[in-house]
Amino acid sequence: MKRNKNDGKLISKVEVPVHSDFEGQITIFRIEYLVDELRVVGFIIRPRSDNKLPVLIYNRGGNGEYGKLDDERLYRLSKYALEGYVVLASQYRGNDGGEGKDAFGGDDVRDVFALSWLADELPYADNKNKVMIGHSRGGMMTYLCIKYGIDIKAAAVIGAPTNLLRRPLAFPMESILADRIGDFSEKRSEYCERSALLWPEKIKTPTLILHGDADSRVDYKDAEELAELLTKNNLKYKYVLYTDGDHALNKFEKERDREIFDWFSIFKND
Repeated sequence: MKRNKNDGKLISKVEVPVHSDFEGQITIFRIEYLVDELRVVGFIIRPRSDNKLPVLIYNRGGNGEYGKLDDERLYRLSKYALEGYVVLASQYRGNDGGEGKDAFGGDDVRDVFALSWLADELPYADNKNKVMIGHSRGGMMTYLCIKYGIDIKAAAVIGAPTNLLRRPLAFPMESILADRIGDFSEKRSEYCERSALLWPEKIKTPTLILHGDADSRVDYKDAEELAELLTKNNLKYKYVLYTDGDHALNKFEKERDREIFDWFSIFKND
């Protein structure tokens, strides 16, 4: 993906309080950075360490203000930082006071690329060791980043939609997509662009696919179909289905996160 002159430029950084569970162990900064000359809001969460650490880019789910990075999600990202990563995450353009419009996998994919470019300038980040996690919509964003050639060694997706052409979709997804992308009949090509099932051969980054069979928002059968297509294309992946797992795999939090970081460890310093 083409980088514009100021994409990824850090323009503000404000330290924010950490949860008492992590006092003295990590630092959290709320940042503003430039993408397409827009101010986009995000976060950097890093362990207190003098060593250069690998980079983890986290792609949030939701749309607009719904699902944005709040105290609960920052708590999770704090735990990810303690796994030994510099964690970067975006609210995506147009959200949490940022400029622009959230397009649910449109130009806002550039907001994630810009985090990767920003990481390249951080003196405490090992820019040769980057990984990515995406949940729900963030999983779709992860697939799109891989499709467009982002510089990461491995990825993990949780409850990621891979087929936006499916009808009917779980409520209220159809209305959300119509608002963010446009009318399905008029913007079908945009829906195809966001549907990894239509371009499995482009998922060349080793990807861990996690899904629950009780996911009421995204049908796990799409994940299974993508896994089959990745097999046919001889691409590196692992698919784990959790019996009675919900959209975020909340009941399997420890197993979910251990699976993710064990997967990343395979490709660390590779």
